[in-house]
Parts: sequence; structure tokens; C-alpha cells
Amino acid sequence: MVVDLFNTGVIGGAANAARRLHISLRELDIESRFWHLRSSNLVGKDDSFKVMRWAAEKNCLRHTANALKASLRKPFLKKQLKSALGRKPAGTELFSSPQLAHQTVCNPFDLKSDVFHLHWIANFLDYRSFFQGLPDSFPIVWTLHDENPFTGGCHYTGGCRTFTSGCHCCPQLAKRSEQDLAYQYFQIKRHAFSKKNLHIVTPSHWLEGEARNSELLRQANSFQTIHNGLDLETFRPLDKTWAKQQLDMDPKLPVVCFGAESLQNRRKGFRELLETLRIVHRNTSFQGLVFGNDSDMSRDAALPPIKSMGYLRDEARQAIVYSAADVFVLPSLEDNLPQTGVESIACGTPVVAFKVGGIPDYVKPHKTGLLAERNRVPDLARQLEWMFNHPRERQRMGNAARLLAEVEFDQTTQALKYAKLYQNLTANFQSSPSNTLPVVSV
Repeated sequence: MVVDLFNTGVIGGAANAARRLHISLRELDIESRFWHLRSSNLVGKDDSFKVMRWAAEKNCLRHTANALKASLRKPFLKKQLKSALGRKPAGTELFSSPQLAHQTVCNPFDLKSDVFHLHWIANFLDYRSFFQGLPDSFPIVWTLHDENPFTGGCHYTGGCRTFTSGCHCCPQLAKRSEQDLAYQYFQIKRHAFSKKNLHIVTPSHWLEGEARNSELLRQANSFQTIHNGLDLETFRPLDKTWAKQQLDMDPKLPVVCFGAESLQNRRKGFRELLETLRIVHRNTSFQGLVFGNDSDMSRDAALPPIKSMGYLRDEARQAIVYSAADVFVLPSLEDNLPQTGVESIACGTPVVAFKVGGIPDYVKPHKTGLLAERNRVPDLARQLEWMFNHPRERQRMGNAARLLAEVEFDQTTQALKYAKLYQNLTANFQSSPSNTLPVVSV
């Protein structure tokens, strides 16, 4: 079986999840190919990671015309999006377009592919030409890593529910109207998905529910939740005293850890974290550990000592950080299934978090961690302080967290679930009479 995975890059939360799945599929002897936008030294010489070169038009004149059209279209699309967004504040969520200046036609028959498996594809695939270029019956699995596939452009809705009926008057746009850019993008996606053989997979039950309620994906042929998997040999509990010593931290003081790809992302709740730490530090002695882009912090007398690790790519180093922590804090205000929390429980460290999105899939109150009401900083501080004051219960929750990771978040288990889905879809596709390639209009 040949499966082609598509993800914009090889770095980041969604990319890590897609890359881990790709490696696990190949270990099951499934010919998986990982297509992405640009080369990266992160994947080394592994030729199963491929930079996508979109098929060129065979007719020379037509190719020249398409290239000219793309060169003229690119600045127009860029200006259109920039104008609609206005001056977005720093740290606000991404809003992306489903249309690119150039066509991204990908022929599954030329690739000898059995399944296309999409992941995070913003700024990588042009929806209209990509989906139009596929036979309606060709199986497409789409793992959603945020809400963008079923909205008019936002990646997280901030509580807006218009995606359930049709986006318009978007609160994330500077220029809003009944037929604003969110409405236009929504219509592009609606036409792209029409009659396609879509099968939606989500890493969390929360995101599955949102996808089922969306207007754009109601026509999908199936929905299911498959949790993202980890290499549980790499992400495993290490001796806490040893791990703290490796990081030059005081082994006698409890450690609270937090991390995200970018701490400037408002949705990740870094502001709420600092406020929480200030409250707890009034009554408790502890030390902090933080990692991610923009994690350098100016000293604040109201905060405990905090060690910044910067951006961590090495997974063995990440496991040391998670193991050094006594508690991992996850103050996301909106999220799917944050990988940092999954990695933490795999290392036997319980999680304290706001009760949002898919986080309750692995933070089970008083079993694998504690939950606070969304955006209630005093409640989050109370839960964290409880953890510090109950070391036995904290250790018990850490042990239970590791057991949950072994049952729900093992990457081989994840790959086997996807392999079963692929097999069912390819069997149906081979028996379908409409397996001809459509013509993509210019």
C-alpha cells in the first residue's frame, strides 16, 4: 500500500505528529511518503521525505500562460488578505487563505498512490486546483490539527460559531461584511470539497465534535478520533533527581514546567501562566522551567526562579525536561490536543490545565492531573498549589498518566488504526467504477 502524507513543513506541533505517524507507518511496511513545502536538515537523508514539485503543464504555451497568470495573481492575493486583516495585534492566531497564486495539481495515478492523507496544509495546497484534480471517489484522509479546514480562514474560532452555517462578518477581520473575505474563502472550500471522498480524523474528541457540526465537513463520509502517538521509549519517565541535576536545578525544590512552540501566541496562555505563578509563589517555594521560542524572560521579583531552555528539537532532551518537572502547567485558552501535555504524561509528569478543547482527553481530574475552569487564573493557581502540597497524590497521578499514555498514545497503536482505515478505504475505491482523473480548469 502506498500512502502520501501532505504537511506544509516538518517543524511544529502538527508536523511532529505527522512525522511520527509517517515513521510508524513505514515500520509497519506501509510505503508512506511525506510531502512538504521546502527542504529541511531535520529529516537528514531520508528520501521518504519529499519536497513537492507541482506538475508542470505539458503544453509549453499553456505552461507559460499559467506561470504569467500566477505571477500577476500572487501580489493581488497577498494584498487582498493583508487589507482584510488590517493590523492584527502581535500574538493573535493565524488566518490563512485556501487559494494560492499557482495551481497545485497532484495526480495520484502518476504517484501510484492508494490514499492521500492530508495534515496541516495552510499555504501549501491551493484548495480549488488540488481537490478538483482528484477523482471524486479517490480516498482522502484528513487529520485536522486545528479548525481551519472547516472555517473561512481562522485556525481557532475564539468561540465564534458561524462555521456551523457559513462564515461571514468574521470577528477576526478588520473589514467585515456579509460577503467578506471569510465568506469568500468559505465558498472556495465548499466547492472544493463537493462530492469528494473525505474521511476526517481528529486527535481529540472535542475537535471531532466541532468538525461534525461544521457546515463544510457535513458531507464527509466518516469521522473518528485517533490520538496522536509518541515513541514511548524516548518519552519515558526518568529519575527526577537525576533529571534536575542535568539541568542544574535544585533537586530539593519542586519544579513546574511550561512549554509551547511560541510563547507569544496569545492562545497558549503565557500571560495567565505568569499570573498563576505569582499567586502560588506568595505561599510556596518552587522553581520554574520553560521552553519554546521567545522563552527568554526578564527577572520579576514576584516570580520564582525560572530557567529558560529555548526551543527544544532534540526529543531525548525534551524527555529530560519533562522528567525534571514535578508538574506540567498547560494554560491554553483554546487548543486541540497539545503535544506538550501528551509528552509530559508519557514522562510520568501530571498536568494542571484549563478545561478547554481536547485537553480533558488526557488530563483526568485526580487521576492524571487537575483541571481549572477556562481563564480562571485563581482556580489554576489553586490546583497547582494543591499539587505542590500533596506529593504522594502527585506521584500517583504521574504513574497513572504514564499508564494512560501507554494505552492511548503509543505511536504503533496509532499507526495500526490508520492502517486499518486505509485498508477499508482502498478496498472500496478499487471497486468503484468512477476512477478517472478529472480535467482541471484554468
